[in-house]
Amino acid sequence: MSKLLMDTIKDRFQKRSLPNLLVHKFLTEYGYDHGPVIAQAIVEDILATIQQCYPERIPPKTVVWMAVRRDWRGQRKGLDLSHLVPVQLQMVTEKEIELLMAPASRRDRKACRVFNRTRYARWCFDAYDQGGVLTLLDLSLISGLSEHYVGELLREYEAETGKVVPTRGTVHDMGRSVTHKAEVVRRWLRHESPAQIARDLGHSQRAVDRYIADFRKVRLLAQKVPQAELPSLTGLSKSVVEQYIVLLREYEPQLTLCTATADPDAADIGVKDTETTVEQ
Repeated sequence: MSKLLMDTIKDRFQKRSLPNLLVHKFLTEYGYDHGPVIAQAIVEDILATIQQCYPERIPPKTVVWMAVRRDWRGQRKGLDLSHLVPVQLQMVTEKEIELLMAPASRRDRKACRVFNRTRYARWCFDAYDQGGVLTLLDLSLISGLSEHYVGELLREYEAETGKVVPTRGTVHDMGRSVTHKAEVVRRWLRHESPAQIARDLGHSQRAVDRYIADFRKVRLLAQKVPQAELPSLTGLSKSVVEQYIVLLREYEPQLTLCTATADPDAADIGVKDTETTVEQ
């Protein structure tokens, strides 16, 4: 059979494929006018998304969840579909079942707590590995338990293991993840590199760099102005500033911090006294 004939057979076969049919529809039926190359790329992306989400391809005891993209770079509010990525989460593992049935935990009535704590953390790490991050609300909806309970168990997990769970709050610097900011700075003060810190804690490099820059800003200003003024001067919350001050006192006890009291009334009195003195 000639090569030309083989090529013709191949072309005829490819025309019957779903990707080529969709590209053809883009170019002839949907009014798309940016050319076949871009249409092909769009079709490939659509089919890849369907492959991730199609229920018949999901293993048993697994749920597909739309998580926020791990590399999200946007405003804190106003997420749209382009900011989401489907992740597959195995609902339970054999190891977690063993935790649920462990005699010691059952005697202490802690089996369910240990079971949930372990799988919440695993879901977050699994989502992160697939390019997504979960919120406490996500974990609450998946498990049917409250956000408060979820947050409490994740804090227990982090305290017990020393690992920071990559939720959306910790990865994207959202909410009151103060302890994670402090952990980043603490490791940096121990001379770990920002890149290593980001890898170990599951943070974005951008977030780690921001925490360190904020801490250095607090360090500089804390030597010149009262602590009460630092939140407004740095744009950080009071609780974050307090965490950073604790770290300063722990790791740089020789540093002289401003101890003056920030009292607006006192400041006004001082100004008036000065003016009076000048007039006299």
